[in-house]
Amino acid sequence: MDEIERLQEHLLLIRRAVGWTAEEFGDRIGVTRQTINNLEAKRNKLNKTQYIAIRAVLDAEMAASPDDTEMLKCLLDVFIDNPDKYEAKDREELLEKANMLTPSILAGTTSRAAVSKELVGAAGALGMAAALMAVPVIGPGLAIAGGTSAWLLKALKNKK
Repeated sequence: MDEIERLQEHLLLIRRAVGWTAEEFGDRIGVTRQTINNLEAKRNKLNKTQYIAIRAVLDAEMAASPDDTEMLKCLLDVFIDNPDKYEAKDREELLEKANMLTPSILAGTTSRAAVSKELVGAAGALGMAAALMAVPVIGPGLAIAGGTSAWLLKALKNKK
């Protein structure tokens, strides 16, 4: 499974972790709420253009709100970018906790900062130190505006 498929697999979780409704998320990437719902339900396949738009919007959100998006950085590393770096049982445990906590952000019963703190703590307890320190890795001599992560370089190289 490649990054695009993994993002689609975890799109609902990622959207909830950011605290956006399907409509808000769609507005940010230039699609309708129905498109987001169809992608989350896997009625439509996430394409490369949508993947790049979603990742760019998520990068922008993490840059704008670094204090309460640490969990988003962690979730992206563990489930999308580098799942092979983590034990399957640890990923499952973090996924279970994330799926339990993130809906409360949208419901307004918990802040994004509080959920971020709890999920980052859970990742640390599982020994997922690499996810907590996920730093954009850009090849030598490559400077991308805004510190865009290696995900973009990888997506652009991929012919799919």
